[in-house]
This record gives sequence, C-alpha cells and structure tokens, in this order.
Amino acid sequence: MQNRFPLALAATLLGAASLFACGTTPAEDRERVTFPARDDFPGLGGVESLSPRSRTYTFDPSLESSYLYVQLFSASLGHDHVVRATDWWGSLAFDPSNLAGCAVSVTVQVEGLDPERDEMRDLTGQDRVSRSDREQIREHLRAQEQLNLDEHKTIEFTSRSCALTGEKGMDGRAVVEVTGDLTLRGVTREVRLPLEVAVDEAQVAARGVLTTRHSDFGFEPYSALGGLFKNKDELFFVLDVRGQRVPGK
Repeated sequence: MQNRFPLALAATLLGAASLFACGTTPAEDRERVTFPARDDFPGLGGVESLSPRSRTYTFDPSLESSYLYVQLFSASLGHDHVVRATDWWGSLAFDPSNLAGCAVSVTVQVEGLDPERDEMRDLTGQDRVSRSDREQIREHLRAQEQLNLDEHKTIEFTSRSCALTGEKGMDGRAVVEVTGDLTLRGVTREVRLPLEVAVDEAQVAARGVLTTRHSDFGFEPYSALGGLFKNKDELFFVLDVRGQRVPGK
C-alpha cells in the first residue's frame, strides 16, 4: 500500500493537470494569441482613405520588419508552441473602389519554419527552451505524420476576394476579410482571414489571425506517450507584416 500511494497520487495529479491544461475553448485560446507591440502600425491610414486605383505592394519578409508565425496550444502536460516562418514571401494588390478583386498571396517554405525561437517565446510570454528541445520539436514538425517536409515543401495562401467587414481593428481601422485558399500538406481548404490594414501610397502594414485546424487538412495534432503530451487541434496563423509599394504599380 505504501508503494502504491505515490503512484496513485501521481496519476491523479497528472490527470488533473491534463484536464486543467485542455480546459480552455478555441475562442478563449484565440484571446491568448499575441501580437508584437510595435509603434509603426498606427502611422498609416486605412484602405478607404486611398483614391480609387490599383496598387501593388510586396511584403518584407525580414525578421526585423515582419512577423509570420503559428501558435499552438497544449491539450495536456506539454507546453504551448510558437513557430516562426523565416523563409517566406508575399504580395498584396487592391483597388479601394473594387476591393472584391484584391489579390493576396503568401508562400511559406516549410523548411524555414523555426520553432521556439527565443524572441518568440519572449513575445508570447513563455519560458525559453533548450537548443536540443528546439531541434527535437523541429524534427517532429517536419515528420511525415505532421507537415511531411519530404513531400510538401511549401504552405500557400491565395486570395479569392476581399470585403470590408464593418468592424474596426485594434487601432480603429477598418477590417478587411480576405477569403482564399490555404494549401497545407497538399490539401487545399477555403479559409477567411480578417486583416486590419494600414496603408498609404508608399507602404502597407497588415495584421490578423487565421484560425484553422490540423483535422481540416487531414492530420492529427502531435501527441506522445498516449496523449500525455498533446497539442490542440486549432492552429492560429498570426500575421503582423510590413510591405512597400512596387515602383510603377
């Protein structure tokens, strides 16, 4: 009996911890998504402030200018994760008088997805992890049962249309909902990305969260030790990007 008590207590504590960890809803997890705190976003106007004509911008993928990352939350004893894209590109073209005809595209190299970077753990309020743990998580991320890097090299988003939602973003600008196709692991699904856009004739800033799920693309969240360590199904793609006008366009 004396030997069984610590085991029973440990099992009870593990079970309680697991229930506590997975107790939040997807909506509550969405509230936990973190944006960088930056001063450059408020300096520009909204899309409705521009004169009617087409403009094309390219996003700046440098780590100093733009943030593109995924947040995943734990469903059990494991910690939450943040995975930053370090190799990607994208563009935005639109005419304020014909917003439905917008063109937004983003391509992310799966090999450039870098989990648990120090600055991203700091940004999301999490403890830093060791280099060896980062490497192990990167291997899991690229594995066949996860993103399957050997067969699928990119994650791609291509817009179908854009529309004003009537809502306001964090700094009071109009929110544009971008409807488009997200291709992940070779599977394409229609998604909706609400973006707060700040723009002028020379530069653009956009931020928003695209919420989707592992199961939408035919694979299960990472799990180990019979689910003792497991991620939730939801994936929160976070964009906080900057870009410049293409000369002559």
